[in-house]
Amino acid sequence: MRKTNQIPFWAPLLLLVACGGGGGGGGASGGDGAAVGVTSSGLSGGGGTPAAPSPTTTAAAVPVQGCAVGDLSSTVIPAVNRLRAAAQVCGTTAMPAAGALTWDARLAEAARRHSTDMAAHNFFDHTGSDGSDAGTRVKATGYDWTFVGENLAARQADLATALSGWMRSPGHCLNLMNDKALQIGLACVQRSSGRATPYWTMVLARPRP
Repeated sequence: MRKTNQIPFWAPLLLLVACGGGGGGGGASGGDGAAVGVTSSGLSGGGGTPAAPSPTTTAAAVPVQGCAVGDLSSTVIPAVNRLRAAAQVCGTTAMPAAGALTWDARLAEAARRHSTDMAAHNFFDHTGSDGSDAGTRVKATGYDWTFVGENLAARQADLATALSGWMRSPGHCLNLMNDKALQIGLACVQRSSGRATPYWTMVLARPRP
């Protein structure tokens, strides 16, 4: 049973988690201060039927809504591809320029599902309230993947701030610059009332040929 990772009102404004996976050898992402690195076994290959999620206990769900951040499908692609078009240094790792990404509605659906879950149940974790992980959430949309990575953020007011925070964090930066990724989906969801914390989920993936 997973303990709900709730965000207290006094928590730092920058909350980030990176999760990376890859075809053929599992995946891992590093972290620093603000970013918690998560080793993601089980995010390689993407084949087969995902195991049934184990039940977990979370806070009661509350109404949520999309963040007031405009059409992410049209803004994230140029913003992310500008970053990938140039070599970057992710912590101590020099990353070469990577190919341009394209938007995928199924990855956006998986991202929206997880952001909605986190906002509705007041937690911040790659594991969903139903026990799902990034790989199973993507698989559930019908996307057959060979690589999948997930970046999370909370309390960033807009896309530029979220991207800036991810690029300053080694694990998130490595996910964003991973040349295995070909497609991307992104979502931001917040509570409809009360403390409306924006919950961002970015999913990067490569489909099976």
